[in-house]
Amino acid sequence: MNKLIIIFLIAVAAVFASCSKNEPLNPEDSQYVYVCTSNSAKTYHTDRNCSRLKNCGQEVLEVTRKKARENERIICSDCDKRDKKSDKDTAK
Repeated sequence: MNKLIIIFLIAVAAVFASCSKNEPLNPEDSQYVYVCTSNSAKTYHTDRNCSRLKNCGQEVLEVTRKKARENERIICSDCDKRDKKSDKDTAK
C-alpha cells in the first residue's frame, strides 16, 4: 500500500513538473519585443515604431522579452513610460 502511495505521488509530481516547463513563469516573458542588432544597443522595445528604435543602423529583430533579457537588454525608457501610461489608462 505504501509503495502505491509513493508511486502515485511521484507520478503527480512528474505531471506538475512537465506542465510547468511548458508555461512561462512570467506571462510577459513570451511577449514579443524588438531589438537592434548593433553592438552598442543595450535596450529592447515594445513598440516597433519607437523613435529610438528607428535610429538603429543595423537589423531589427523580433524576439521574446525573455530572450532579450537573457541577452542583458533592458527596456527602452520611452517604451516603458508608454507601456505604463497605457496600463494606467486601461485601468480607468
